[in-house]
Amino acid sequence: MTALTIAGKTYPDLQIPDGYKIVVNKLVPRNDEKVHLLRYQPADLPEEALGREHVTVIYKDDGGIYSYNALTQPLTGAVPSEKQAFALAEKLWQEVAPKYREQLEPLRSLAGQERTYTDADGKAVTIPLIWAKYANMLVEGSYEWVGFGPNGHLVEFERYNFWDYEAGRQKTEMWYGDDWIRARRGLGPQLDAPLPLA
Repeated sequence: MTALTIAGKTYPDLQIPDGYKIVVNKLVPRNDEKVHLLRYQPADLPEEALGREHVTVIYKDDGGIYSYNALTQPLTGAVPSEKQAFALAEKLWQEVAPKYREQLEPLRSLAGQERTYTDADGKAVTIPLIWAKYANMLVEGSYEWVGFGPNGHLVEFERYNFWDYEAGRQKTEMWYGDDWIRARRGLGPQLDAPLPLA
């Protein structure tokens, strides 16, 4: 595993598996700004392969990380408790965005979350998650979360993600979700609430 480096800064807890290569590197819209989207996949998947194992990273021009999602391996073991999840999340915030963390209030954990990808044999691999979720006290409607799988494995980090109260669903673009990308391209159905419209 190799620590992610963006704009000269290394993030030890944001890991890219050995042998993964960048297959997408482009600007995309997120919350009315242009951000950088990186998608890493195993070397034997040299072109974008929606639904397969991957890591996505979204960051802004100054290098600040908005989003990290890693669906890279089957995970077994116990999912952290709420107390463990928040302890792990606090450590990650200090690494990734300590100043931003100052404007957040911890809310609660959300157990029972899942992420799924398809392996090389066409088998669905499901990763159970617990979220440590936060509310942004300075930016109304922005929520943040850090998702951990079995044995405290970091699966996702998301910040500056807006909720559409009227629609009852997430508003921020979901570039880390392959089903959302399919919907945006007209290759699949729109996702049900609370996921965002594409």
